[in-house]
Parts: sequence; structure tokens; C-alpha cells
Amino acid sequence: MSLVKRHTTLALALGALLAAACHAAATSTLAGAGQGRVAAPAGRQGGRVAPPSALGCSRDDTTAFHGRVLAYSRGGGRVRIRVRTDSETTEGFTLRYGRGGPESVFLINGGPFTAADWRRVESRPGRLRSNVRVIVWACYRGDEIVPQRIDFRPIEG
Repeated sequence: MSLVKRHTTLALALGALLAAACHAAATSTLAGAGQGRVAAPAGRQGGRVAPPSALGCSRDDTTAFHGRVLAYSRGGGRVRIRVRTDSETTEGFTLRYGRGGPESVFLINGGPFTAADWRRVESRPGRLRSNVRVIVWACYRGDEIVPQRIDFRPIEG
């Protein structure tokens, strides 16, 4: 095999390897973002967070917004929340709740939200602490994104 043929073969092999690596990096970062799948937040180690089991939609129709709470209010059968996401967008959500109260749409660190958890997320009724992050879990209904749960992730300590 001539020297030119070897360099050409090596260049083609390296090009194919580079293309495969770029594709793998792009799909692992963007896997499912905007496609109804749960995308990992920027800089998160360990990959995706599992959605709650009783979300009301399939995993293929699930998305999540991870971020810092900018605004929060509750009352009159609804919770309103505005989140600055880890993807650097600002998103607003309204979740309605019934007789179960707001606890029925809340989680804390992926688990059930109990009466004792209020002090971990609110400094007083209706006033969110400053050290609280959330994951807003939502379902795709056609082209609409319908929020289902707010998973509080307080930073304690």
C-alpha cells in the first residue's frame, strides 16, 4: 500500500471517528430535549432524573424544567410559579389543585410532600424561601405543555 493510500485511509477513519464522537456528544446532551423526553439539566452529573410514577402521561410525553424559582404564589385552587431554568430560559406555570390542597401537586426531593415539608420550602405561608430549586414536571398534550407536579429541591444547611 502506498504512503498516500495509507494517509487517505487513516484520514477517512479519523473523520468517521470524529463524526461519531460529535454525534454521540450532541445526542447525549440534547437527548429528547423538545421531543417529549426528560432532558438532564446543564452540568448535571449522572444523567436524567426519573419522572414521578403517577404523572398522568407516558415517559415519551414527559418533560421537566429544572431551575431556580423567580416567583411563587398559591391560593384559590392554584399554584403559580415562574422558573429560571438551567437551560437559561424563563418559564411560567399554573397548576390547579382540588380538595387535596396544593400538597396534591407538590413533591419534595422526588418523594411525597407532607405537612412537615412546608417549613422546608416556605418561610411563612405563601412566601417561598430563597434557597429553593424546583423541577416542574409536565406532559405534552399535542403541542401544549401541561404542568403536572412541582418537585421542590430545597438547598438545606
